[in-house]
Amino acid sequence: MTQISAQISDTTRTLFESYSKTSGQKKGFIIEQALLYYLKGAEDLPRELFIPPSIAISKESYDRVVNQTPKPTEALTDLLR
Repeated sequence: MTQISAQISDTTRTLFESYSKTSGQKKGFIIEQALLYYLKGAEDLPRELFIPPSIAISKESYDRVVNQTPKPTEALTDLLR
């Protein structure tokens, strides 16, 4: 056995500890299974099928997407009438 150390966010730690407690699984077991799952997937699947759990975008891109107010389609307008 080898011990590893990693920095994780407070949010991830909270989710991890909650899952460990509710599932009754030890933290070491969950980490090892998750790591094996990830490594096996990385080995077997094409890289383009891996979807990251989060992405980083610029503030400009965020503002453009979030502040965008799409116009309703004709079908939606008809439905709401």
